[in-house]
Amino acid sequence: MILENSFKTISIHKIPRNCFLGFFYIFILNLISMTRIFIGLLICLLFLNCDKKKEKTVIKNKPYIISYENKELKRHYDSLAVRPPSTKGFFYGESQLIIDQKGNLYFYQKRHIQILCSYGSENDTLPHFLNLQPKDIVKIPKKCLKDFLSENILSKEKKRHILIIGSQSDTIKDPYFLDFLKSNIIQTYYIRRTTQEEDTVLKYKNNSDYYYSDSIKWDRTKIKLPNK
Repeated sequence: MILENSFKTISIHKIPRNCFLGFFYIFILNLISMTRIFIGLLICLLFLNCDKKKEKTVIKNKPYIISYENKELKRHYDSLAVRPPSTKGFFYGESQLIIDQKGNLYFYQKRHIQILCSYGSENDTLPHFLNLQPKDIVKIPKKCLKDFLSENILSKEKKRHILIIGSQSDTIKDPYFLDFLKSNIIQTYYIRRTTQEEDTVLKYKNNSDYYYSDSIKWDRTKIKLPNK
């Protein structure tokens, strides 16, 4: 009788099968919940890393503002005991790079003329008429900018390693150009706004229109036309 009661007591403390299934179900739910929390934290970390990368990109590709840089350059020159040669009247060189408002890059060259003495260009306030033609301007693929300029400028004698850069916008944001500028491949360059002639010829080129300079109503306050 005592033995029988002992067995009954043991059987009372047995956990039913349904309880085991319940515990297992709760465990699975907790596991799923923890997994979701882990995935959420992982996504947050990824977003934080993306934000940091964006910040680094912004710092690396700091825009070049022509008007601001010109003021800073003038302030620097004014502080020097011996001032370098003035860039006044220096609108064109042998090699020109143009940046349009969309960030597209173009290139054209003038015939190289060796100048042995000053001919008064420093007194000019207007760019001279070049007789630039649409066929003279070539579009440069952005990814090829460094190689293109190296091939067309650095292959010449060192004193001709000069690049004139004309931008249609006061602020230059194109990352390929800014990366080129930072690389210091071409150490002598001058950045200005595009001239009336460059803007006009580039417009005709992009529209594939017939260009005849004599039919253009030039603004004589912005360009020095030849005497006829």
